Amino acid sequence: MIPRNVLVLTLSRVIWSMSDTNIDNFITAFMVALGASVPTIGLINAIGSFGAMLLYPIGGYIADKSGRVRLVSVSTLLYASSFIVYILAPSWRWAAVAMIYQSMVLFYVPAMNAVMADSIPVKRRGKLYAFNFALPNIVRIVAPYIGGLFIARFELIPAMKIGFAISLGVGVLVAAMRFIFLRETLLNIEEINWNPFRLVEESYREIDDSLRWVWDNVRSYTGVSMLLAFLSSMILPFWIIYAIDIIGLTPYEWGIILLWSGVAKAILSLFIGEIVDRYGSRNCFIFGFMLAIPCMYLFTVAQGFWMVLPIYSALVVSATFFWIASQVYLADSIPREIRGRVMAGLGSGMSMGVTGVGFPTGFLIFLPKVLGNIAGGFIYFLSPAAPWLLQSLLLAGGLAYTILMVRDPVNRYE
Repeated sequence: MIPRNVLVLTLSRVIWSMSDTNIDNFITAFMVALGASVPTIGLINAIGSFGAMLLYPIGGYIADKSGRVRLVSVSTLLYASSFIVYILAPSWRWAAVAMIYQSMVLFYVPAMNAVMADSIPVKRRGKLYAFNFALPNIVRIVAPYIGGLFIARFELIPAMKIGFAISLGVGVLVAAMRFIFLRETLLNIEEINWNPFRLVEESYREIDDSLRWVWDNVRSYTGVSMLLAFLSSMILPFWIIYAIDIIGLTPYEWGIILLWSGVAKAILSLFIGEIVDRYGSRNCFIFGFMLAIPCMYLFTVAQGFWMVLPIYSALVVSATFFWIASQVYLADSIPREIRGRVMAGLGSGMSMGVTGVGFPTGFLIFLPKVLGNIAGGFIYFLSPAAPWLLQSLLLAGGLAYTILMVRDPVNRYE
């Protein structure tokens, strides 16, 4: 009942989830422990996002012309190699190099998103995207808890370097799985010029056509996606710092919160997929906004573990609605033959900026992300609660815009 490529991509994400969740949740604290300041971390994320923005059109072009699977497999191996730099990093500057490199080699993501969209039947997209989301997150449930215990046992920096070593091995395994078991979904494969200068030239020549198609067909969705990319990147690196430094939680308590919210995310996502299939992406966007707006504010006034737990869990549920609904919306809206290039611009979904619920990508998304990374670091430095208060205000504007402008696609593409 599950298409081969969907199963391979889901199982490879399950294997990744056994190691990368611990790293993702504590990477900001790791950088701070090595000596980086909060504004510097925001700047590092911005540089990585800008570099990825320059490479995404190339990834989309290769995916639509020369095939998706080979690009996904080779680039997964490149991504895994970034952990070598993390392991050997003597200072935050070397860790910053690894972080930037890791962001830039993600230019293969449009190809992977296109493989997924190509492989899912139209009427089952909500359920199968939810399956692809839920199964790895079931594995992730205990990872933050284990990460908190691991750090408590070995201390932050040694524990993180052990985690990087594990992720390196897992990344090599995932690359091999994707190379051996994925099946190509591009119907017409063309010969392209692999000369780097010609490849860049041809890739960027295609951008104009992609942007014109986006403007004619999905510009309202794109507006919402760019707004959420800005907002999510503003707060994503700073949850753990705010929770520990301002609210007063311990890393262990934050791990428990991530554990419980992961349970809610994994269990509810399967139901959310069916809700998206039944009620449409637009209605799920509206619900996500209505849930997130008050919770972003409430996080700034929360005191102690028992107040943070339900607030953050509700934000995770909101983010899950956005992520699954936006994946379905894009797959329904974009023809197969241009999916790689259009998804290189729009990514594969929208994020609310909470850990473990999607990662917004695409060259149209990266500029708002860069601005959000820079703004978030400096705004947090001036007033730690301000990024979340700004979230509530701008999300209210996003809700109004979605109600007035966004519509579900009338004709859905295979």
